[in-house]
Amino acid sequence: MVLLLLGVCMTIDYADDCIDINSTIKENSTNGLRIEDNTTLVCHNISKSNIVPHKGDKVYIDKSVKTVPTISMWAKPSVRSGYSYTWYKFTWVDYCPNCGHYNALLKNPKGVPEREYTCRYCDSDFCAVTGKEKYSWSRVYLRKA
Repeated sequence: MVLLLLGVCMTIDYADDCIDINSTIKENSTNGLRIEDNTTLVCHNISKSNIVPHKGDKVYIDKSVKTVPTISMWAKPSVRSGYSYTWYKFTWVDYCPNCGHYNALLKNPKGVPEREYTCRYCDSDFCAVTGKEKYSWSRVYLRKA
């Protein structure tokens, strides 16, 4: 039974790694690459640099190249820090450390004058300059890109 399940998992993993060369490959801002033919297959965290040509009628995705979504905007510090109250632009990994979701950060949905990032899933607020969660007792930070 275990060998049967292992075989099914390997087959599914192989199917995810190769795409028909006749498919149309399009950039998509929310889902990485979108591969379209008779059916639509959406691949997450894949860029055109990951696609490697191969002999025959298939192309293979090089999973050793890792891409992560990033987010950036101009903002002023909104937590206590060593930064002066002026405009800065930093780029962060678009990942919420509290709930563990990628592509989770929204740019200032609450209209804060300093601007902030808010997680669309758990509603956590982060300073866009320091990356610190906006609770004074919190020690959670965004990751720099």
